[in-house]
Amino acid sequence: MKYQAWTWKAVEGRVLEMADTLRKVPGYYGPKEFGSPAIDAVPSKEEAYGYNTARFKESASAGELGRMEQVWAWVNSYLSEPERKLIYAWSWVKVRKGMKIAAFAAENDMSDRMLRREIVKLCSIIANNLNQITLVRLNSEDCSLSENEGESDQSDVTSNNCGTIRQNGIAFGMTADARPMLDLSSPELAALNQRLMEGNQRREREARRRAKLEAA
Repeated sequence: MKYQAWTWKAVEGRVLEMADTLRKVPGYYGPKEFGSPAIDAVPSKEEAYGYNTARFKESASAGELGRMEQVWAWVNSYLSEPERKLIYAWSWVKVRKGMKIAAFAAENDMSDRMLRREIVKLCSIIANNLNQITLVRLNSEDCSLSENEGESDQSDVTSNNCGTIRQNGIAFGMTADARPMLDLSSPELAALNQRLMEGNQRREREARRRAKLEAA
């Protein structure tokens, strides 16, 4: 499966889904919510089952609840406290009836366009962090270097002479010219080290960029 980079639009959709899932979760009102265990009396047969209009309350699925918790982790990890409050409140207004976005923007001393730009910026910060984590940790070209093939021969190592002295299949010593199994001068190890250094540099640049945005 080929990795598809996160975009701010995709993150925005997940944030709105998170708020909509939270809307579906029933609130807790205490023991009085359940009422009396007695069955309601039916005065007459005309008021039996089907007399009143059937009501259905939408509920969240297990997948929606799992994705909701995932978005919470994104927002709480990558955004500052004022940014978290803004995006949570904005998403809650978007999925509920009542307050308009224009009124919400006015309450936060912003116009509609300013609010929209701020939401796009916050979603972009989350998307950039998600892409950075995936590219550095999961989608790197050097990931194959850290994986062992299922049918690999463990005796096939970089060094030509491991120097292990065995007797009856048991290692009990090393020769004088023994060398380690991992060749520190191998080009594969040098490439892996270079990739890790570049990944660390990208994370540092992103951290400095976020710090400037928060200070602005």
